[in-house]
Amino acid sequence: MTAADPEKNIIYKNFSWRFIDSDKAEKVKPMNIHPGGAATIIGSFPHTEAVDACRLVFDTLTQIPAWPQLPRRGFYEDMNVQFSRSLPCLHLDEENRKLGFDTSRDIAGELERFYTKVIEDDVDYFGLDEKHAAGFGCFIDALKEGKAAGALALKGETTGPLTLGLMTDVTDGKYALYKPDLFDAIVKSCTMNARWQVRKLKEFLGTVIISFDEPSLSIIGSGFYSVDKNQIAGSFKEIIQGIHAEGGLAATHCCGNADWDELLDPGLDLDIINFDATDDIIADKFLNARNLPGYLKNGKCIAWGVVPTLKEKIEKATAGDVEANFYAVVKKLARRGISESDIINQSIITPSCGTGTLTVPLADKVMDILGGLARKLA
Repeated sequence: MTAADPEKNIIYKNFSWRFIDSDKAEKVKPMNIHPGGAATIIGSFPHTEAVDACRLVFDTLTQIPAWPQLPRRGFYEDMNVQFSRSLPCLHLDEENRKLGFDTSRDIAGELERFYTKVIEDDVDYFGLDEKHAAGFGCFIDALKEGKAAGALALKGETTGPLTLGLMTDVTDGKYALYKPDLFDAIVKSCTMNARWQVRKLKEFLGTVIISFDEPSLSIIGSGFYSVDKNQIAGSFKEIIQGIHAEGGLAATHCCGNADWDELLDPGLDLDIINFDATDDIIADKFLNARNLPGYLKNGKCIAWGVVPTLKEKIEKATAGDVEANFYAVVKKLARRGISESDIINQSIITPSCGTGTLTVPLADKVMDILGGLARKLA
């Protein structure tokens, strides 16, 4: 193994590797899509049987089906555990349902083994298995049966690096975010898994969306954590470039508040941003973001989380309420000089967050309302 491989344009030095072939990423990245209000999901469902969740996905999401995450199946389908299996020095405490790192082990050896897989571009090493993602395997089986015929795109998801970076090292209690070796490994693992998903899904459809879920974005600027914005932006860009290099579209989801202008910055090159449109404070901040008009002008898409997933909200929600709220927030954005038709043409609709914390009947209600609105928009 050499320190630099010009053919793959990869740099390897002191266990610091960065996927930097942005020219290649631009060449293979697909054109922007025009979803026209097509529906998709965030990821999680309350089901324990993958076949039941997949049936609900394909019955509802005719345009952008996505594989279901099933956290109630057990500890290994937790959103952090699910995407940590390839990380070095991983510490799993299944009995107490805790996840972190243990750097008292052979950290140099484990990092070397990890980065060897990265350097060799062994994307399959970072993939998902049945133990961690039963929904993915079931989704692939359904695709083989032609269940996504006529779909606009397929969607996959992963947990983002900031959220995974808040796992702690059991040796000293520090967050991985503050340990350069561990955080860099997290970013590489996220990137490689996202690339793996693009490859697998592209076997069935040319347009693939990979969304990295970042509920922790709301901590930036909160005063409770010291977070380097440039560090986080750099980690996001690395994942986005990896997705683009495989010909996929890159999305992110945050159901809390965030610095939306950072995510909308053209230098980051996110294709789709998913926010909670059921929360007035979050929606107002997003719709008034300085970079939003330019983002849409560049052909990017908004994914509106219009169907509530908080128990007390979805219990009271009606299809009419959700539809009225969607058109209300679209009209707010249109006041900034963008036509409503253009906005909807560049829109995806989703639940406000995953449905994994709800009962199955309430998750069914979320999907029923979502599918009904998508059919009207179509």
